Amino acid sequence: MIDVKTAFLLWVIQAGTLAILLVAIWLHARDQRYHLWFGLGFGLQAIGLGMVGLRDQIPDFLSIQVGNVLSLLGFACWCRAICSFDNRRPPLYIISPAVIWILGNLIPQLRAEMGYRMAIYDVAAAVGLGALGFLALKGSFSTRRYRVMLATVWYIQAGACLVFAYLATRIMPQTFKEMTLAVAVSGVGLVSFVTAMTLIAKMMMDRSEERLQALVRTDPLTGALNRRGFAEAYQQLVDSAPSTALGLLIFDLDHFKQVNDIHGHQVGDRVLLEFAAICKSLLPQRGAFGRTGGEEFAAVLAVSEVRDAALFAETVRLALAERRIETTRDAIHVTTSIGISVSALAGADLDKMMSQADAALYAAKAQGRNRTSVKAGATVVTVPPEHGDVLDVINQQADRQVAILNRIAAVANNLHD
Repeated sequence: MIDVKTAFLLWVIQAGTLAILLVAIWLHARDQRYHLWFGLGFGLQAIGLGMVGLRDQIPDFLSIQVGNVLSLLGFACWCRAICSFDNRRPPLYIISPAVIWILGNLIPQLRAEMGYRMAIYDVAAAVGLGALGFLALKGSFSTRRYRVMLATVWYIQAGACLVFAYLATRIMPQTFKEMTLAVAVSGVGLVSFVTAMTLIAKMMMDRSEERLQALVRTDPLTGALNRRGFAEAYQQLVDSAPSTALGLLIFDLDHFKQVNDIHGHQVGDRVLLEFAAICKSLLPQRGAFGRTGGEEFAAVLAVSEVRDAALFAETVRLALAERRIETTRDAIHVTTSIGISVSALAGADLDKMMSQADAALYAAKAQGRNRTSVKAGATVVTVPPEHGDVLDVINQQADRQVAILNRIAAVANNLHD
């Protein structure tokens, strides 16, 4: 059976290797900060426990006090990594392990005995592991099954630390060699550690795969879906939408080339970002939004009737028209033309709906831009109309859904005026 000092050495080598590996991964993916925090945690553990293992070879203050504090601060870094993995702020209690050690050593009777110091350290470590388990259960990263498994492993490891603390107070060792029984208990902690790291590695791989999938499906500038992602989202709505119909909208930013020519491509990119942000903020829960071309975007919605798609289109159109986009010269306003097609869910076909929405978009642009057009069968209705009262257009339509569309557009236009 290996002695405690040998166990320290093995742990230092293992933790140090993991620290170097994780920090190296972070250097190649700076936005994935959980790699950095996990790496720092292992680095502090390696340095701290390495100093503890050098007792009698370096000053006691460095080996006992500084080494254990650094090691326990590793738990704070791991907790910070879990919070970063879950995109949330870390709670203050993650520094509790280091605080417990410092407070415990302020009591002379506890500080003077190695057994008590070991017990303080392991109680502090158990608190750190308990915090990790709690954060895992409370989090929303990965699947609940993996989070429960990870928390269970950390709770088992915390239990092993408490058993270690109990043995230390019973044996009251004066040297590491006297803690032979504790080595067996440490085996439980080692197995738990390996299991926890395996689960975390699986979660990291799943997160990396999700990020790669997102890159494949997402437009890098606006964060909207690209053509591939939009087609997949469309099919998911077809397969799972609780509604009876789908509405497909095509947006084309009016005179966008002039924006680039006059104000430059940086302003043009800002316009694209502003428009994408508006659409994503207004998009219904059962919908998808994507960039299908340079200044062309599309949305697909689960709808009950035409007016659902029309209301979304008009809301976006008016919101964009009212948005001031600052440039180095002056503020500009941008408008969009919108084409809509609606299809029953049972017979929905993406290519056909895109073709119909594109025909409606062409009509909106032909009638002056900054308008919404709907392709309803062989008829294309545009609102606001180029001439005359919207109610006149309504009276000319036999289709009740188109009448509802025009009524909504009329109200929105009156409010805008």
